[in-house]
Amino acid sequence: MKKLLFVACLLALFSCEKNQESAQVKEPVTAEAKQPAGRVLQYGVYTLLRGGEVIDDPKTSTGKSLTKPVITRDRTTERIPLIKGKYMAYQYRLSNLDGRMVKLRRVLKHPEFHLPDGKVSNGSNFTINKKLERGEVFAYDAYAFNEDYEMVEGDWTFQIWYDDKKLIEQTFTTYFPDAEELAQLGKFSSGNKNQQP
Repeated sequence: MKKLLFVACLLALFSCEKNQESAQVKEPVTAEAKQPAGRVLQYGVYTLLRGGEVIDDPKTSTGKSLTKPVITRDRTTERIPLIKGKYMAYQYRLSNLDGRMVKLRRVLKHPEFHLPDGKVSNGSNFTINKKLERGEVFAYDAYAFNEDYEMVEGDWTFQIWYDDKKLIEQTFTTYFPDAEELAQLGKFSSGNKNQQP
C-alpha cells in the first residue's frame, strides 16, 4: 500500500509540474497579445472641405500648419500628384494602449526642399498627444501642398512611434501629373482645375 501511495504522489507531482510548465508556455502568448499595435485604415489623395487658420508651427517641415482641417478622400492611392491645395493623408488606429492620453512621436521624412529663408528641410520629428478611447486612438495625419517649394517628387514617409516602437509607417510617392491626368484630377480639385504644377 505504501508503494501505491508513493507512486500516486509522484504522479500528482509530475502532473503539477507539467501544468506549471504549460502555464509558463502560455504566458508569453498572452503578453504578446497586449502589446501596443497600429494599422493604417485608409490613405490617399484628399481635398480640404474647410479649415481654420494657418498658424506658425515650428515643429513642422515648413514652420506652418492649418488648425482643424476637415478633409475628404478623393481616391485611394500611394502615388500622389503634386497639385497645390491637395493633401496626402492617412487614417490610423492604435490599440492596446493604457491611460487617458498617450504621448506619441510623429516622424515625416521627405525629399529635400528649400524654405524661403534659405533653410533646407527634409522632414520633421515632434511629439503629439492623443486622447485614448477604450485603449485606442483613431486619428488622421496629413500633409498639404500649399507652396511652390513643397512641390518635390519622391518618397514621403510618415511614422507614428510609441516609446521606442514604431506602430505606423505609411509611404507616399509624389510626382508631377501630365496634362491629361491633371484634367482628370480637376474634377476633384475644388477650384484648382487650371492649376499647373
